[in-house]
Parts: sequence; C-alpha cells; structure tokens
Amino acid sequence: MVESNALESSRERALRVLKKYWGYDGFRAPQDQIISSILEGNDTFALLPTGGGKSICYQLPALLVEGKVVVISPLISLMLDQVKSLEKRGIKAKALHSGLSSDEVDIILDNFVHGPLKLLYISPERIASEIFQVRYYMAKIAFLAVDEAHCISQWGHDFRPSYLQISLLRELKPEVPVIALTATATPALVEDIKAQLFLKNPNIFQNSFSRDNISFSVARSDDKHTELTRILEKMKGSCIVYNRSRSGCAKIAAMLREHKISATIYHAGLAHEVREDNQKAWMEGRVKTMVATNAFGMGIDKADVRCVIHVDVPSGIEDYYQEAGRAGRDGLKSFAIALINPSDVMEAQKLFEVNYPNPDEIKRIYIKLCQFLGIGIGGGAGRSYYIDLEEFGQKSKISQQKLGAVLKILEKQGWFTFSDAIKTPTRLKVTGRPQDLLGFYEESDLRAKLLTQLLRMYEGLTIEHSAISLKKIAVALETDILRIGFLLKVLHQEGIVDYIPSQEFPEIVLLLDRPNDNDFRIDEFAYESLKKVAGKRLMAMQQYFLAPKCRQMMLLEYFGEDAQSCGICDVCLGSQEVSYTIEEKRMALISIQRLQAGTKVGQWLTYWPLNRRKRMQQCLEDLNSEGFIEVDAGGRIYLKSQSR
Repeated sequence: MVESNALESSRERALRVLKKYWGYDGFRAPQDQIISSILEGNDTFALLPTGGGKSICYQLPALLVEGKVVVISPLISLMLDQVKSLEKRGIKAKALHSGLSSDEVDIILDNFVHGPLKLLYISPERIASEIFQVRYYMAKIAFLAVDEAHCISQWGHDFRPSYLQISLLRELKPEVPVIALTATATPALVEDIKAQLFLKNPNIFQNSFSRDNISFSVARSDDKHTELTRILEKMKGSCIVYNRSRSGCAKIAAMLREHKISATIYHAGLAHEVREDNQKAWMEGRVKTMVATNAFGMGIDKADVRCVIHVDVPSGIEDYYQEAGRAGRDGLKSFAIALINPSDVMEAQKLFEVNYPNPDEIKRIYIKLCQFLGIGIGGGAGRSYYIDLEEFGQKSKISQQKLGAVLKILEKQGWFTFSDAIKTPTRLKVTGRPQDLLGFYEESDLRAKLLTQLLRMYEGLTIEHSAISLKKIAVALETDILRIGFLLKVLHQEGIVDYIPSQEFPEIVLLLDRPNDNDFRIDEFAYESLKKVAGKRLMAMQQYFLAPKCRQMMLLEYFGEDAQSCGICDVCLGSQEVSYTIEEKRMALISIQRLQAGTKVGQWLTYWPLNRRKRMQQCLEDLNSEGFIEVDAGGRIYLKSQSR
C-alpha cells in the first residue's frame, strides 16, 4: 500500500493521506516537518511530550514510501493496540509477540517480506532471533522506527538492555534511516540516545514541554480521601487517580463510589477482559474516574481528561510528567494535582530502598525463581516461561513490590527478558489416531461431535499444538463456549487431547544458563550506577513537591528548557495572595465553631479551595495568636471555650 501521485508534492500527499486514514485536516507542529525529514531519508529524532501525536510521525510516512517499516516498541499491549487501530483504518500492520506459534511468526514474516504488510511491530527482544534477522535482511526496509527510545539508555527511567540490540539492525542495513521517538528526555539523555542508535546527523524536532492549559499543583493534606473526594465532586469531565498499589486502587474506588462518584480500577493484576471493560467504560464516559496504577496510560488518548491526581510520590519527574500530561489534551483548562502529606517523602525513600535491595537478596530471589520454574543448573538459556507472579510471591514469601523490583534489576543485568502479561491463545493437540479415538464414543456423544469438528476445522492437530477458537467451535456445534470448555477438559482428563486453556501471565525468556549458586554474580558497579541515577530522579521529584517555586518552571527546567512562572500553579497563585479579608476571618471562626473540637489543622484546610489555603492558614495563625482559638502541639484546633 503506497499512496502516490506524481503531480502532488510530498506535503500535499501527506495531507491527503492524513485526511483519508485519520480524518484530520492538518498536522500538529512539528509533525509535518518530522514526516518530511523521514521521507527525505534522514535520521530523525522526535521529542514530543505525551499527547503530541508521535505515532502518526512514522505511521503516515510508511504509506508514502516504497518498502516496509519496522517499529520497535517495548510493550506488547501497546503494540497490539497500535496494530488494532491501524487495521481499523485499513492499514496493513502486524505485531510479533510471544503469544504466537512459530508457524504464525513465519506467516507474518513472509507476508512482511513478500506480501502487502506495511508495518511490522516487534519487541526489542525479537531482534536477537535469527529468523527475524534473515527476513529483515531480505525485506526492502524503508525506515526503522524506535518508539520509547529512552529505553536504550541506561540513564533513562525505563532502561531495557534488549534495546541495545537495535545496533544489530543498523549493522545489517546501515543505509536504512532511523526515527527515534520519546516523550521524556533530558538533554544528556538525548545525546546518549543519539550515540546508542548511531544516528547520523539527525534532524532533531522538539516541542516545548510547557502545557499552558494545565495547572500543576501540590496539595498537602493529612486526610487524602476527604481531599480527593472534595476535588472530584467539583471537577467536571473525566479524571484519573494514580495510586501505587493495587489494593489501594480498590479501596479508593470503593470510597469514591460511597460518595456517589462513579469510579473503576485498572492495574496489571486484573484479568485482561476486566481491564478492557473498565477502560472502555471510562473512555466512553460511563464512568467518571479511573483509579489506576502506572500500568494505565500507555496508548490512552482521551481528550476530555480534566484532572489527574497522584496520591503517592512517583519515582521520578519523567513518570510524573507523562502521567500528569494525560490531562487537557483538548487544550482546555485542566489540573494535575499531587496530594501529599509529611510522611509521603519518608515512605518514598523506604520504597526506594525496597526497589534496590542488596546483591545477596537479589541472588536469593534469582535462585528461588529458577527453582519455581524448574530450571536446572547449567540450563535454561533460550527457553521461555510464563510465570504467575502472585503464586511465586506467596510460595517464596516475597512481596510483590520487591519481586517486581528484583525482576527489573535481573532484566537490566541481562539474565532474562521480562514481558508484560499477554493473553495467550487456547491451544490443543490430539494425542492419538483420530479413527481410534472416535471409536471410544457413541455417535450421539457430544465429545465425538466435538472431536470430529476440531479435526475438520484445524489441520495438523495430531502433529503439534495449534491455536483454536472456542467461540467458532461453539457456533459450529450450536452450543455455548462454557460447554465446549468443559468438554475439552473432560477429553484432556481422558488422555484424548492435550488442552491448554488461554492464560494471561508475564513471560520470562532466559538469556543465560543458570549458573551454580556460588557462581551467580551481578555487575555491582552497573547496579550501583543505576541506583544512583534513580536516587537523583527521586530527589528531583521530592524537590518538586517541597520547593516553594513555580511547579511548571521546575518541570521545564528539568527537561532543559528556560521558563517563566506559569501564573496558575499553587505556588504562583499563593504568591499573588496579599492577605486574608475580614470576611474570610469571620468565616474561619464560624467554621471552627461548627467543627468537632480537636479537628486537625490539615483537615480543616481541606475545606478551603487550593488557591485560598495559604491565606486561611495565615488567618488561623492570627486567630491563635489573638487568643480566639488554641492550636496544640499535635496540630489540633480548639476554641478557647472548648474543653480538651
């Protein structure tokens, strides 16, 4: 599929394709310049903040060039979403992922080399496979797109060692231009990405990180749930609440529903279908608030998100900015609010120590992991394993937080690759001769009908495991899916078939054989370097919360931009406040009279809008010094007439 017309200019062709497949009349800056750079055969670097329209920058030119496009992406779920979106538009695209059989991979690669397939999405781990490298060399490649390019740098916030293998593709076809795309990168990180990808005099396009329509604010509260409820009750439009833990998401969503605020949850521990249903309900506006871990967000493009609220301290400004930047993509006024209390900074530091355990503990967990997966000493390299992390954590008495941290460390150390959870297809193999097997049953037996139908619909079932569709089989036999699933389990127990139901687990692919326990080592220098970088990121995040400086200015300076005060964050608005009024002082006293004696200062402040709290706190201090009220050492408020 190549859109061409000799009489059109490149820009005219690009605009026509944009309208035809995406329905837009024009590009956002600098999309058109990026596309022109790619079409001219230049190495290109696109640094576009979240919501900047990165995907179109490589998807559209793929339709304007002779040859094929390979897209390297770190998340399977994101790849599948992209492919689904392209196929809906009539654009031929496929993704190679671990849920496919070897035959399915072969078919896709053949279609890529010889057929009409234009875009092939792959994970970076796929690069190392010989079968992919051979087909890549055979194919006419127009350009290579590296999404989330910050993953290639060990100084990035999501370093993936497998990204380093992109250099193999550059060696195979050094003439093929590369476009690198990322939403978050400091100036030093940009230089490292350019070096790691061997970009040759790349054209660099960078949008400002400034989001003038978003008010970035920090709200201090001892009672986050009350404050969260107050904010969401006043907020119109869709909202996202980010919470670190899965259990925390469930508690917050339940609390919001008790206050008549519609809410649902999203995290990696939910079944695939549940996540999809919850996401769909939120996207369609049937649910106002999505309460989620950082698993939610990649590929989400909802224009009317009015507010993003963090109730925990993120690990770094890169993550925070990406998540907060999901607000206000329609350009209308929106809010990014961080709810913190004095203990949050200490909790973040404790969590940091959990995320970077000592090498002996890493070794202990690696050994337990190998034992759990049944990997013997001297073996394992090249094999893949699906793993139930919850079961492993329970059996090994390791918290999910620590387990996730150690798995990331081991991946960065090159012991294995670790993919996000995907839904594997239902697979089946007939374990005997069909003519012999069918003789076990009466013709009227539904098991016989099922076995006959399976052999009709799927070739090669007696040779190897093949993916099957329970839905298609159920339709053919005029019954329901649950009945088919039950009968397949019966046939499995009888030894007639080997039935592997669809599962959803993360996948580990071993890169190295398991060594003797005494020989296991990690690169402690590299580990300490990564820990140091992560520590600096956390420190910058803490500084953002605590420093009395314009929030947006701090964000922009972190990403290497000069900036002026935004005028709309909590710090800027607070600096504009001169003093409280007599009426506010009267209202403050009345509110204290109506509240229960001993109400804490932090809780009392949550009853006031963010832009008035600094004045009201000063008002409270003056009421105390003037003898109208008393604030004790524990921060509890009493009228002078009230007994303690």
